[in-house]
Amino acid sequence: MSDYKQVIKDAELALSKGEYNLCIEILSPKVDYFKVNTLEGINIRMLLITALSGVNKNEEAIDLCKPLTKSKYSHIRDEALSLMQILKSPNLQIPENWNIKFESNLITKRSSSLPQKILKNSPKEEKYINITNTPTGETKSFQKGFIIFTFFLLIILLNLLSGCVKIENSLDLRDIDALNIDLRIESKYINKIPWQIKLEEKFKATFPNNQLKLDDRNLLLIKKNLKLNDAELFINKILKIISNTINIDLNDMTIRHFKKNYLFLEKRSYQINFDLINLNKIDDLEIIINIINPSKTNIINKNDQISTNKNIIYWKLIPGSNNNIEFSYWYWNKFILGTLIVILLVFIAYFIRRNRFEIGSNLPELPS
Repeated sequence: MSDYKQVIKDAELALSKGEYNLCIEILSPKVDYFKVNTLEGINIRMLLITALSGVNKNEEAIDLCKPLTKSKYSHIRDEALSLMQILKSPNLQIPENWNIKFESNLITKRSSSLPQKILKNSPKEEKYINITNTPTGETKSFQKGFIIFTFFLLIILLNLLSGCVKIENSLDLRDIDALNIDLRIESKYINKIPWQIKLEEKFKATFPNNQLKLDDRNLLLIKKNLKLNDAELFINKILKIISNTINIDLNDMTIRHFKKNYLFLEKRSYQINFDLINLNKIDDLEIIINIINPSKTNIINKNDQISTNKNIIYWKLIPGSNNNIEFSYWYWNKFILGTLIVILLVFIAYFIRRNRFEIGSNLPELPS
C-alpha cells in the first residue's frame, strides 16, 4: 500500500508540472499489478488516461477507458463514458491566422551579415519585447456627447425598471363571516425601487405596525376578520394610497355577493371587478389575486388569466384593461345542519330511554 501511495504521489506531481511522459513512465508498469476492479487500479488508470491524452495518445487512453465503463461503481462508469466521448471527439483545426509566429533565426541572419569586429562592440540584444516606446496616446477624459448619451441611457433604464414589481393579494373566504386579506408587494430585483420605498412610507403612516411586515425586497400587509363590505373598503383604501404614490388615477374595486339557501346547502356567488385601464403606463407589473374558498369553486367566466386548484382561484390581472371574475361555490348551512343534529340526538336519547328494559340497560333495583 505504501508503494501505491508513493506512485500516486509521484504521478500527481508530474501531472501538476505538465510532465506527461514522466507520469506515463511511472504509471504504466503498475497497470497490470493493480486490477481494474479495485479502487487503486481505477485511480491509476484515471491518472494514466489524463497523461496519455495530454500527449495526444488518445487510442491508448481509449483502450484503458473501455474496461472502466463496466465498473461496478456507477459514478466511475459515468465518468468513463464522458471521457470516451471526449477522447473520440475530432480534433479541431486551428486557422493559421490564430497563431503568431516568430522567426527564431532573425537575429542570426542579421548578425551573420555584419563583420565580427562590429558584433563584438555592439550591445547585446535584449530577449524581451520593449513596450516602453509603444505609442498608446494621451489619456483623455470622456467627451460631452458620450456623457449625455450615458445620462439618457440611465434615465431610460430607470423608467424601464420602475415597473418591475409583483403585487399579490390573497382573499381568504373560508370563514364566511370573517374575511382575511394578505397583500404582498415584491420587487423582482435585489433592492426595492423608488416608488415601492415611497409606498412603504405611506403604509407605515396609515396602518398599524402589527399589520405590516417589511424586509429587503417585500412589503406584506395583513388584515384579518373583516366583513365583506369592510374588506371592499379596505382594498379601495389601499388602491387610493397606491394611486397617490404612482400619480395614476385608479378606479375602485367592486365586489357583489349573492346567496341562495337550499335547506341544508347554501350557494354563494361573487362578482369582482378590477378596472386597471389607467394602469398601462407601468411596464413589467405583475398583479395576482388568490381567492381561497371553503369548497371547490365553479368559474363562470373562465379565461387564460384564471386558473383553479381545488378551492383556490389564481387570477392574474392585466394592467391597462378592465378585469372581471364571476365564481360560485356550495356551502353547508351550519345553522340548519346543527339544528337537525340536535333533533336527531334528542330522538335517539328518547328512543333509548323508552326501550331500555328491552335492550337490557336498566340497573337492578331493591325490593320495596
